[in-house]
Order: sequence, then C-alpha cells, then structure tokens
Amino acid sequence: MELTKTWSPSSIATSTTLSSIATTHVPKLQQTISSVIQQAKTETNYIVLNSLSQAYRGAQASLTIISAEEILATATASSIQSAATQAIFDATLNLKDLAKEQNLFGYEPNRPGNIIYLVVYAIIMLYTGVMMIWSRYWWYNVTFFCGYALEFIGFLGRCLAFSNTKYMPYFLMSTVCLTIAPAFIMAAIYFLFGQLVIIHDRRYSVLPPLFYSYFFIATDVLSLLVQAGGGGAASVASSNHTDSRPGTNTMIAGICLQVFAMTIFLYFWFEFLNRLYFKRLESEPADIAEKYPLRKRSFSNFFKLLFNVKSVRAYREDYLESHYNPRFASIRHNKLFPYMPLAMTITVVVIYIRCVYRVVELVQGFGGYLMNHEVYLLVLDAAMIAVAGLIFFPFHPVWVFGRQNLVKLATIRKRMDVHNEDSDEIKEEPELCGETLNEESLEKKTMSERNAL
Repeated sequence: MELTKTWSPSSIATSTTLSSIATTHVPKLQQTISSVIQQAKTETNYIVLNSLSQAYRGAQASLTIISAEEILATATASSIQSAATQAIFDATLNLKDLAKEQNLFGYEPNRPGNIIYLVVYAIIMLYTGVMMIWSRYWWYNVTFFCGYALEFIGFLGRCLAFSNTKYMPYFLMSTVCLTIAPAFIMAAIYFLFGQLVIIHDRRYSVLPPLFYSYFFIATDVLSLLVQAGGGGAASVASSNHTDSRPGTNTMIAGICLQVFAMTIFLYFWFEFLNRLYFKRLESEPADIAEKYPLRKRSFSNFFKLLFNVKSVRAYREDYLESHYNPRFASIRHNKLFPYMPLAMTITVVVIYIRCVYRVVELVQGFGGYLMNHEVYLLVLDAAMIAVAGLIFFPFHPVWVFGRQNLVKLATIRKRMDVHNEDSDEIKEEPELCGETLNEESLEKKTMSERNAL
C-alpha cells in the first residue's frame, strides 16, 4: 500500500479556521510516520492497513502545518507567505476530512441539544426513582425508571463523544441504549392500560387486562433480539468489509416487528376508548338519546370526551359513570383521572412516531440522510421520548389512581375486581370500614372468619 500518496480535497470549503500545531509534537509525529511505514511493509490485513494509512495521513498533515508555520514566522516575500498559508489551508482540510471519515456518528453532535436532553432524562429518571420509593406502583416505577435510565446513558454517551466521535464505546452507549429504552417505557404503558381496564370494567376491553403486558412485552423482547442479532451481523460484516445488507435487513425486520406490534396495540387502545365512551349506548331508550346527545358515536364527541371538555363533564358523571365498575368509583372521581386516557393516548402516539422514524432511518442505511442529520434524531426520537416522560409527572399513577394501589397484579390475576364473569351486570362486593374491598381487607375478613370458627 502506498502511504506517501498526496491527499487532495474533494471539495474546497469557502471558509475554515486554520489549524495550529505546537512544534513540541514533531518528535512524536515523526515517530508515528516511521512506525507506520515499518508496519505497513509486512501488514496484509486491509482493515489494519486502512488504519495505518489514516495515522500516516494525519501525522503528515500535522507536520506540514508545523513546517508552514515556521516558514511564515520568518518569510518576508509575499509569494512564500502565500504558499505557506495555502499549505496550512490544505492540511487543515485534510485533517477535517480525516476526522469526518473516522466520526462514527456521521456528524458532530450538537452540544446544547444533547445536553438539554441529558438533563431532561436525568430529571425524569430521578423523579421516577423517588416515586419508586414513595409509591407502591412497582411495575410502572421500575420499568419507567429503567427506560429513562437507558435514555440518560444513551445521551451521556453522546455528550462524552463531543471530544471523541471516533471512540466506539461512546457510540455503542448511544446506539444500544436509545434503541432498547422505549421497550421498557412501553412495558409501563401496557400495565397502566390493564389498570385502566380494571378501573372501568373488563367488558370494555378486547383482551383480558394482563394479555396486553404478556403479548406486547414478549413482542418487544423478540424485536429487540432480532435487532441485536442483525446489528451484530451487520457490524461483523462491515468490519470484515463484506456485504452487510443481510444484517441490516434483519435489523429492519426487528424494528418493523416492533412497529407492527405497536400498530396492533394502538388498535386495541382506541377500541377500548371507543367502547368506553359509546358501548351499548346506541340501544338506550329514545328519552336517553334526547337527554344525552353525546352518546352518539362521532369523532367530535370522541375528542370532546377524550379531552374532557366542560360540556361533557355532566354527561360523564350523570350517565357514563353508571356503566362502569362501582368498586373503583373513588378512583374515577380523582380530578386527574378523566384526563388519563388523553395522557396515555399522547404517550403511545409519540412513541409510535419515534418507532416509525427508526424504521425509515434503518431502511435508508447507515449512510442515509436521516442517520447523518442529527436534527431528526433530536426531534423525532429524543423529543418524542421526552414528551412521553414529562407527561407522567402530573399523571404518575400515584396522582391519578391514589397513593394506595388498589389494582395490583394479584388483583388482576385473581379477578378480584369481578364476582361473576359470565354475568353482564356487575355485582358489588361488601365493603369494610367504608373502603372498597381489596387484598388486605379480604385477608382480614378471612382471618376473622377463621377465628370465629
């Protein structure tokens, strides 16, 4: 391999800041050139040779700048000064082009944007961490915390890369963590969906409440494994300079599976809201129709109910409430609860947008337009995930459902919210001390009955 070939820029910049290198670096740069030449004489591996070529190119350009600066310091003739300046300019372009080639991100990460998101994700992570200690919504808190901890680590990697965009560990911190983080966030959303089903009534859901967690978490895990396998295969192929398309296509299949699963989830979610607002209301008597015109299924009425505008509140309280599970009426009367479906809708939509963006990005490939323009990642990925996290500051389950978690995993599994699953009517359970029957009251009642015996 010929290392002494002169480099010339493929494009000339209209303006740039000329590089300046201290003369104290000369011995080390000369040693680098000598070492590269000696090693290149016997090296046959293309990857190593390419690395040696880049090292030689950088050292030679740096020596050119030092030599030209020494000439400028003593030269008086304008022609000599001009030639030395031109040499520094060309060498500067050479170093910048070399840095661009070695940049794993394909661009220089934007400092303000990445730092802002790092801080935002740190705040969301810390808030959820405090809630993990203070509240009893373990499944939500743990998965949400893990999701935003991964987002924080991902952007920490991007911020660390400000000083070294060619360092692979920083690149992997960003790529891997930002890829898998939404799966943990959606795991929290799946369980909240199940809780909303229980709090309203199981009959409004297409699937049993826990099926959403079981099915969609399994799908997310499968998609992540497919993406990881494809990414590993593409990375190995790229390192060996062989065809990386099979691995890239596998990655695309993995992210497409995730988007497909989220599309199905969106269907289940909006069908749940449709049933929640309009189920069985069309068969009501005519006087009910006249009294409650909002009972008619329409996009206008749907969005009025979703946003809980003032005109629907009386209808919700006087009519819809009578159709829901009476055992959790106290939760539904919380001020924030009527807005929870809206918060959930915004969250799943923004995460869906993020997933679609990732599909298009991967389809374009690592050299594609989206992959090499950071603004799209900051807006269509980072901003979407940030919105999803910030929404649950006021809509954390502890503020919406109450400090005591009445809809625990065991409550859903043991169907403690229903008495007769074949009946269309909801039968009320007895109450203890004026509170809804829950796991603790059931245990106390059982113990008291045993003592009586």
